[in-house]
Amino acid sequence: QAEVCKSRPLDLVFIIDSSRSVRPAEFERVKVFLSDTVDSLDISPNGTHVGLINYASTVNIEFHLNRHRTKAEIKQAFSRVDPLSAGTMTGLAIKTAMEQAFTEEAGARPENKNIAKVAIIVTDGRPQDKVEDVSAAARAAGIEIYAVGVDRADMKSLRLMASQPLDEHVFYVETYGVIEKLTSRFRETLCGVDACALGHDCDHICLNTNASYYCRCRVGYVLNPDKKTCSQANEQ
Repeated sequence: QAEVCKSRPLDLVFIIDSSRSVRPAEFERVKVFLSDTVDSLDISPNGTHVGLINYASTVNIEFHLNRHRTKAEIKQAFSRVDPLSAGTMTGLAIKTAMEQAFTEEAGARPENKNIAKVAIIVTDGRPQDKVEDVSAAARAAGIEIYAVGVDRADMKSLRLMASQPLDEHVFYVETYGVIEKLTSRFRETLCGVDACALGHDCDHICLNTNASYYCRCRVGYVLNPDKKTCSQANEQ
């Protein structure tokens, strides 16, 4: 039994590529990876909430953050997900997550609660649409993006999607057969020390890194040279 991490609660949305290049048996391995990752999290009303987006040429929100409240329900919902078809519209999937999945209506908790918003993208292809601008917009909206590339995944686009520092947010595995190798990495990452909760001096938004934190500003503001306080963008 995986140890449950007691640290920071998350609003966590998985964004998974189920295009035709992902064979049915491989898609099953992705679902095992999702279940194993969720197993180590504290799924509860005040803990972590989980949503799932499935995409190929279309984007399908399988379930929102407020839909399932227990591990058993979430894992059951994972097991029922079917692959879609051709196409790899990763940019559209990120846009959908930002505009529809990470909203309060969909169950994301209000900003003043300071619950980390985390997206984990799993893909084995090259996006057929642009990812750079939409990923930057999602990150600016406070969403921390992890990108997992499998097999033929385009590493350049994964690096354009992911949050900084890249070596903590971009992962690669050779095949879906070994994707479970990442479960323990995510367990450590998602359960990492909650430096923000221990106290910080950020003006607006505090973001955890593995053992420390850094500050960010809300949209329309820029971080000052002290890396802590924020000024309105047009004052600079």
